[in-house]
Parts: sequence; C-alpha cells; structure tokens
Amino acid sequence: MNADSSRSGTADPEALVSVVIPAYNARNTLAQTLDSLFAQTHRNLDVVVVDDGSTDGTAEVLEAYAGRVRTIRQTNAGIGAARNTSVQAARGDYIALLDADDLCRPDRIAIELRYLQSHPDILLCSSDFSAFDEAGPLAPASYCGVYYSRCSPQRGGLRARYPQAETFALLPEESVRQNGQIVIPIYWGEVYDELVQGNFIHPPTVMFRRDALQRAGMFDPEIKIVCEWEWFVRVARAGPVAHLDIPLLDYRRSPTQISSSPRTALDSLAVAKKIYARDSQPGQRRDRRSLRHLGALSLSAADMLAELQPEAAFGLLTSSVFVYHTFRGQTLRTLFKIMLPSGLLNLLRRVRA
Repeated sequence: MNADSSRSGTADPEALVSVVIPAYNARNTLAQTLDSLFAQTHRNLDVVVVDDGSTDGTAEVLEAYAGRVRTIRQTNAGIGAARNTSVQAARGDYIALLDADDLCRPDRIAIELRYLQSHPDILLCSSDFSAFDEAGPLAPASYCGVYYSRCSPQRGGLRARYPQAETFALLPEESVRQNGQIVIPIYWGEVYDELVQGNFIHPPTVMFRRDALQRAGMFDPEIKIVCEWEWFVRVARAGPVAHLDIPLLDYRRSPTQISSSPRTALDSLAVAKKIYARDSQPGQRRDRRSLRHLGALSLSAADMLAELQPEAAFGLLTSSVFVYHTFRGQTLRTLFKIMLPSGLLNLLRRVRA
C-alpha cells in the first residue's frame, strides 16, 4: 500500500452501497437517522431497516419512507440476528452499518466508499465520530478517545492500536467540509492482536466489502449486545482493516442506550472468554495481557452490578482478583458499593454532592 493515497481516483457514483439498520423501538430517532442518509453526497444507496419486533410505532415511521427504504419485520431476536437479516438482504457490494439513533455526516458514504475502492486489500474501514445528547453536542469533537478508553490520548490514541499510518486526500468535489483538498490521516493494518484485548472499532461508522462476510462469516446471533466486537475480531483475523481519522458520524448518547446497561459488561466478559477459548491452542496458558483484560472486564461487570445484584457482583469481583490477578483502586470502591446498604450509599452520595 502506498504511503500517500492522494491519487487513488474518485469513487464510482454508480457503486451500490447497502446501509443496514437494526431498529427496535426507534420511533423517536429513526426518521432523523434516515434523513441523514438521504442527504448523502453518494446517492446510490440500498437502505435496509430490520424492525426487530418493535412495539412503539417504529413501523408507522417506516411507512413514511416506503419506496426509499426496504423494511423487514421480524420477531424480536436481538441485534446479532437483526444484523444477519439485514446483511443477507443487502444488494450492494459494499455494506455500511448504522444504528437507528445515529446521524451520518453528508459525505460519510462517499469517503468510505472511495477509500475501500482504492484499497482492495482492506476488508473493513471505520471512522472517528462526534457525539451529542438531548442538550446538544458533547466535547470533544473527536469522541473516539472518550468512548473507547484504549483510544484515549493517555494511551497513545487510536494510532497506537494500528501498525501502519498513511494519508488519504479527497478531491474538492468529494467533500462538503471545506473548499479545496482535505487530507485524512489513515491508520491501518493487521490489528487482531490488539482487537482481542477490547473493541475500538465503532460499529455505526463501519463500511465493509461483501467479501468480509464470506471470509469471516455472519454475526453470532447468540451474542445479544456486543456481537459486532466479536465479528470485528473474526474480520481482523482474516485480513487488514483501516480507520479514517475524521468524524463521519454523530453518535447519540442517552442514559437508556444499551451500552449503559450492566448486561453489556456481562456480555463483553462472556464474549472475551469465548474469543480466548476459540483462538488459543489446546493446553495453552493465557498470556498476561489476556488475563488483565478478563480481569478488567470482570471488575467492570462487578461495579455495574454492585447495587443491583450484590451476590453476583461479589463473585465477579473475587474472580477478577483471585483468578485474573487484577487489583486496582476500582476494586476497593466496588467492594465498598457491594458491602454497604443502598440507602447508606445514596446518603453518602448526597453528602458528597
């Protein structure tokens, strides 16, 4: 791959890109998400929405987009099954993931498409993103290092997760951001060893070529929440992936989103155990990095369950210390939350506030 990809040609305007969206009770956000797609500079889109058993009027929202959106309705089966339904229905050679509450920047599809078309060895690309909530934009404008702790500036940023770097130049007509040429930093390469330690590829920013499904397989429908991370690990094992270091998505944050649920921490722990068990050799002992990762996930799950299920939290906490040899400041804080009655904890919080 060239160190500078500024002369890679323009994106094919005739290329069909399938944008696949799982939707569950997304009535309040889905129209805004779809409108962001129909404002894309790349027009040849195949938009597939899988209504995963919604009960809130999502179907009525989709009716307003009849003719522009292909809708598939199914009994609620979880995001992994919905992802599979959508990618199986996709008609494009390129497939973009999107969630039903996020917003694409107008040039997202065009930029990702041209990058993949000009780099045929790359199976999948993702991008940076910004974030917002009901009050407005959240700082900083580049949110990847906030959302993924392994991409924080203190840990070398996202650049530290990828072995190679280059630049990718857009032609003036390819970007709505500014006049003149824009140069995007690109991080790319074989990231399997990094990715098994925890996800840093943001699912709703991802575009991949159809060949990735053939090489890595489908999403695991048994994984209810973090199925994308497990799939990204399989893709990374099959070939190189890339990150475009420019925000191409506005990510919606809310207190009720699934990533805030204790179930997410438990799911992440279960998936990590599955990945390590699948990819290790028989009789091979886990290395220190995998032990630290499992310990950190056990501790995180214990912290999230401390007040809801203290007995389960205590089991996870003891595993993090005695099985995975993880002990840090959060260990004592989590033990404190487990042992104290919830009423006393709330009182202490009010006093501190």
